[in-house]
Amino acid sequence: MSFLNDVTVTRRLRRLVFILVGLMLTAMVAGGVAVLGAYRQVDRLATVLGPAADANSMLLQTLTDAETGLRAYDASQEAALLQPYVGAHQRSDAYESQLRSALGPESARWADSLDEQAEWIEVWWRYAENSRARLDAGGNLDLMTGKQLFDRVREANGTLGKELRDERVETRAASTGQLRDALVLLVGGGLLASVLALYAGWRIARALTGSIDALRHVVHLQRLGDRAARADERDGPLDVRGLAADFNHLTETTRRLEEDQREAIRLRELTLELATALRGRVSADEALAMTVRSLGEATGTTAAIFTTDSTSRGETGRWGLAACWPEGAIDESGVVLEVPVSRESITKGLWLSGRLLETSDFANDDLRQWPFFRSIAEQVPMGALLGTPLGVGDGVIGAMLLVAPEPREWTTHERTTLQQATAYAARAFLAEERQQQQAEHVARLESLDRQKDEFVGTVSHELRTPLTSIAGYLEMLADGDLGEVAPAQQKALTVIDRNTVRLRGLIEDVLVLNRIETRGLDPSFLPVDVGALVRDVAQDLQPQASANDIRIDVLDLPEPCVVSGDSLQLGRALTNVIGNAVKFSRNGGAVTVSAVLEATRVRIQCRDEGIGIPATDMERMFSRFFRASNATQQAIPGTGLGLAIVKAIVEAHHGELELHSVEGEGTSVVLVLPLVEVEPDAHREQPEPRRDVASEVVVDA
Repeated sequence: MSFLNDVTVTRRLRRLVFILVGLMLTAMVAGGVAVLGAYRQVDRLATVLGPAADANSMLLQTLTDAETGLRAYDASQEAALLQPYVGAHQRSDAYESQLRSALGPESARWADSLDEQAEWIEVWWRYAENSRARLDAGGNLDLMTGKQLFDRVREANGTLGKELRDERVETRAASTGQLRDALVLLVGGGLLASVLALYAGWRIARALTGSIDALRHVVHLQRLGDRAARADERDGPLDVRGLAADFNHLTETTRRLEEDQREAIRLRELTLELATALRGRVSADEALAMTVRSLGEATGTTAAIFTTDSTSRGETGRWGLAACWPEGAIDESGVVLEVPVSRESITKGLWLSGRLLETSDFANDDLRQWPFFRSIAEQVPMGALLGTPLGVGDGVIGAMLLVAPEPREWTTHERTTLQQATAYAARAFLAEERQQQQAEHVARLESLDRQKDEFVGTVSHELRTPLTSIAGYLEMLADGDLGEVAPAQQKALTVIDRNTVRLRGLIEDVLVLNRIETRGLDPSFLPVDVGALVRDVAQDLQPQASANDIRIDVLDLPEPCVVSGDSLQLGRALTNVIGNAVKFSRNGGAVTVSAVLEATRVRIQCRDEGIGIPATDMERMFSRFFRASNATQQAIPGTGLGLAIVKAIVEAHHGELELHSVEGEGTSVVLVLPLVEVEPDAHREQPEPRRDVASEVVVDA
């Protein structure tokens, strides 16, 4: 079918579509005209003839009801039987107006019938009104005259009704015929268009079968992986040949994209391998050498890294060759850099602008005028150049260069790989210096920490010596060994003694914290009986509590209840907790101490009904030298180290410290310590040294 080679299938289909559309439009227009006519007839039936016939029927019914009511009233003289007559005149006028309104412009067609009916209705109503007046006066109806008049009204109404019914029948028949004609036109036009479409489609399909099958075969080969398969662009209709050409172009584009994707994957894998290798413990020189070797082998270029010389960081500094692949390809002594153009000025400019130094044809680029690049070109063939600054953050280390022997275009993947690999190398290069700086920083911090600990320990010990002397002479003064003391002087000595005790307690607390933080507790803990320890502490603090009319209630403690630890330090912690509860309780209050055994630990709780802790202060209660705001406002003495010491001791015993408090209601402190399994009564065999708690601990919140 050579005619298809000169005319495209698209043009033939377009012609066929135009013909089909013309046939369909003709059938639709003809059918639409018929449907419109039928619609108008149906609309006339629904809006004109139907309402008019209904109004005419209701008019006759109204007049009939009025005539019947009038006769019934004449026969019985009962006013109730006259009800259908009442208002009938207005209703008949309304129906008559409705009849004329329904007919609208067509009223002229039935004007004679309408006028005749209206005339006889008016005559009958005059007769009816006169008869109504005569009946009200006690007279009788003129039945013969009334019958004759109403017969004329009925006759005129029937004539008009018959005309309307006949018109409705004719209109209904006309609409049915028009709908039938429209259906015939639409179905006939559709069938004709379908037959024509099937015939033309069959002809076109026969012409296209060979070309399409050949194209489908090529597509199938491509799906099977034959990337060399191409469609025949010389056989078939014009549009099929064009489709074959587009398919071949798409196939070639896909091939290039696949090659580009493979190249991207290859370079990404190279970058990941390099990043993995640089994460190991490699020196800066090894990291740079690995980077240039990987990039050079991956791109087939000469790769080189120039870094900043630590001895010459000014604008006049020279390039320092840090690494090169192949090794020895570039001789650093042959690289020339003119003043004032320096390595840092170039790399910083590129770094701040985020740009790459790139040329696809070095021989025709302005870069060949730079002595630096010209000296490199004298040592290795330079057809193209790609460079990027080497640095991390705001610091520039140097520059990374790729030199291709022949002019070439650099791909996006090569640019990305160069930047990523350079970034990895820069981080590895700086890691060594950062590690050295961190090591020096840690060493300085450790030295400062040791000096701080030594200073605190020395100062604390040095302060205890004069305090002991002060306390001794103070006791001699108070006892009168140095002469009689007046009452006012005795009061002043009491104040001095109280503050001396507070200062000694502060020094002891600082020493305890310093000892725990520097040396920790003795790792060779011994079993400690919690019940005995709690009772001893409560007994030691009982005099202080009794002086303030405060009761210490120690509830029944579980037996056995043994923890592993330092009994002196645990006693110190309990003394601080229970002592705080006594100190911050109101006179006449009570402090309750209890213990609860759990699966692997014991919860020692001390609860008071004192002043409590404000909610805003709860988070800082374990901080050194911090005191609750209400305690400060009420001038309750303390240093703010008590809970810090308790927390340090409990955590050193692998336990937990809980603090619950409501201001004005009281405070609950819970020491959670791990239990230790011992033989029955074994812990009692370990003698616990008795200590003077009051002399070594000053309680504080």
